[in-house]
Amino acid sequence: MSEDILKQLGLDRPSRQGEAAANKPSGKFIDKTPAIKNPIVEIQEASFAYGRNVILESVAMKIHDSEFWCFIGPNGEGKTTLIKALLGALRPKRGLVRLRADFARRTRIGFVPQKCDLNPSVPTTIQSFVTQGTAGLAVDQSKLKRRVQKSMDVMGIQRIRERSIWKVSGGQRQRAMVARALVRDPLLMIVDEPTAGLDLAASSGLLKTITELNQQHRITVIFVTHDLQLAGRYATHLAVFKNRRVKCGPVGNVLTGENLEMAFGVPTEVTAEASGGYTVRANVEHPELVS
Repeated sequence: MSEDILKQLGLDRPSRQGEAAANKPSGKFIDKTPAIKNPIVEIQEASFAYGRNVILESVAMKIHDSEFWCFIGPNGEGKTTLIKALLGALRPKRGLVRLRADFARRTRIGFVPQKCDLNPSVPTTIQSFVTQGTAGLAVDQSKLKRRVQKSMDVMGIQRIRERSIWKVSGGQRQRAMVARALVRDPLLMIVDEPTAGLDLAASSGLLKTITELNQQHRITVIFVTHDLQLAGRYATHLAVFKNRRVKCGPVGNVLTGENLEMAFGVPTEVTAEASGGYTVRANVEHPELVS
């Protein structure tokens, strides 16, 4: 197994002495889901396609308040397609996507794309960029301004608010993108690989902030990532995309060696940690996989 593939998937290589395989972790999973009957998102046997090109089939998923979902799977397996459906940009070919009534108009969904979606030739300050997130909200202007200021405070970018979005670091730009989503006072925040291309310090800081938004402010998070180690550490729930199908549920049920090998072709070992998270390691007991 090449080091590049292991690094991309966030996998640790186990010691040469070997470690106990645990394809299906037996440790107790601490589920943060509050006792609530109505999910904020419910997908019922839904299929999604672009014309005749079917991307996903028979998707069934329920997302509740305060859960932290990680969407994982190789590129081109439908993660972006399902996000488009949640954002209202794509209707299912079959089945149903139902949002809870208190945010069915999607004004309380925040979306953080992987890359900044502005035209680099247009001069834009951090503050004006964050303010763009208020578009379409039926809220008093004074309240919107307070939201903008609070969002920048939460993300630690208030002091650079007058700087160009294109003249700050990648980590600061990603924080501005999260702040732009926060001004919508989201019940659900969808974050598409926000740490891609960031250095370790910026990546860790951004992850810490998003985790705090989930745990302290009870914002439900959908986090798209290729980093299996990150998913094992932060997720309460997991969705694995492969071959038009989505396996999903509590992380303790879905984060298994069998599911990961099915999705990525990498034999893995999943171990439950005392902290409640999971560690994912490449299984190098297969000599044919060692380069």
